[in-house]
Amino acid sequence: MHSGRTAASNTEYSQQTIVGSTAVEWDSAITLAFAAEQLFAAAQLLTSDLVPCSRALRAAHERHILPLLENDTLLPSSIREKLRDAHQSYLAAEGSGLTPEFARQLASELMSILSEITQILSQVSAPSLADLSVADLNPRAA
Repeated sequence: MHSGRTAASNTEYSQQTIVGSTAVEWDSAITLAFAAEQLFAAAQLLTSDLVPCSRALRAAHERHILPLLENDTLLPSSIREKLRDAHQSYLAAEGSGLTPEFARQLASELMSILSEITQILSQVSAPSLADLSVADLNPRAA
């Protein structure tokens, strides 16, 4: 069972995957994967008992949130807006004092964004995996 795609259509398909009615370019998929890593690392910092709260918040913001905002044009608009909101929340909290409560709130926001990214990445990878035949997975089986 082979998909019937030509080499040219495989190349085109590999560069773009359809998610719902939205096309996700591979650059965006890679950026989403990077965002997932960064958000996970930030949430770990924010929920750690080993790192003081204010230090964890600053590190999460500087090392994980800001780098994502530098490449936010490759992210879906819903993710981009939520990241910008998290950034604005941090800036507001920084002015009034970084508290453990805010660290928990920000961690929750970041995990919510991570969950959305995970759903998108699952949808992106599902069509690619579903299209593979047994022969594609195990050439010896053909």
